[in-house]
Amino acid sequence: SFFLHGGIFHLLGNLYFFLVFGDNVEDWLGKGRFLLLLLCATFAGDILHILADPRATTPCIGASGGISGIIAFYALKFPPARLGFFLRFFFYFRWVHLPAWWLFLLWLALQLWGVYAQIAGISNVSSLAHLGGAATGVLFWAVTRKNN
Repeated sequence: SFFLHGGIFHLLGNLYFFLVFGDNVEDWLGKGRFLLLLLCATFAGDILHILADPRATTPCIGASGGISGIIAFYALKFPPARLGFFLRFFFYFRWVHLPAWWLFLLWLALQLWGVYAQIAGISNVSSLAHLGGAATGVLFWAVTRKNN
């Protein structure tokens, strides 16, 4: 599933987050452990997707589980890092900068809502895969945080 994507924007979105967060995580973990995190998070995301909703018709494609693991690791390893994003609300436009840990909590809340939408059949995004990958990122952070 890691190499299959639902379209060019799905692929570009995953590549964007991989580039933004992946280089810092790889620098800290090293190439071997980084690859292990990416593979385990992808696998855990796929497994949670299958086990939590076995009757699902939502396909589990893309690198989102693996990317979610990297994002979770990043947010816990570099919590004060300020991340910027463009907020638009009707005619209100603004750049917002927030700490990585805060955005991670917001992202988790969105994924929990996404799980409801996925199981209810109103979303074609596998938020379960995102949460499975993120849980793996949290586990990797917990195991490696005292190493350096």
